[in-house]
Amino acid sequence: MKPSKIKIAVAAAMVAVSLTGCMPDPVVFSEVFQLGPEDKIYTRYNIWYTDPMDISCLNIQRGAFIPVGTEIIPEGTDYWSQKIRFRDTTGKQYAIKFKDGYRICSMRDYIKDTFTTQPPEEQFAGLSPQVLARVRRGEVMPGMDQRAVLLTYGPPPPIRTPDLRNETWIYWSTPDETVRLIFRGDTVRQILNVNQR
Repeated sequence: MKPSKIKIAVAAAMVAVSLTGCMPDPVVFSEVFQLGPEDKIYTRYNIWYTDPMDISCLNIQRGAFIPVGTEIIPEGTDYWSQKIRFRDTTGKQYAIKFKDGYRICSMRDYIKDTFTTQPPEEQFAGLSPQVLARVRRGEVMPGMDQRAVLLTYGPPPPIRTPDLRNETWIYWSTPDETVRLIFRGDTVRQILNVNQR
């Protein structure tokens, strides 16, 4: 091998070592939740999508959704593509595109906010049949409390609603349009599509 080719090979190896040394470890679900061998993981809220392999971490309320309380099997996280991959018990695969600037948190914290080890019967405990039916249809209505809203839409993106103590929570209904939920205390008082003229 010529000396110039050796130098190039050594430089490439050094770059590879330095890059992998700086790369963060992948987020592992079992470590996030301290899972035991029999523990299961469920969705904490309805996860909306138009493409199951490219789900927005903003949880834009259009298309279909993975229902709250769905058991999932983690398939891993990818630092470079920022994807959180998992499947449901039927084998259908999903991937959430995580952007820390949208969620203003780490991928690990986002996973803790999006999934839970609490089974559906515990998540739904205390909800009236009427409210539970709305949650399962992905519908928020006036009179719902904040807990029911969180099961239906998830937490509002912090880039628009930085504090859950705010009286207004803003969600995306499309990539360009938002819906504003106005609370009185713990209860939804009004729902506004702020894009309607």
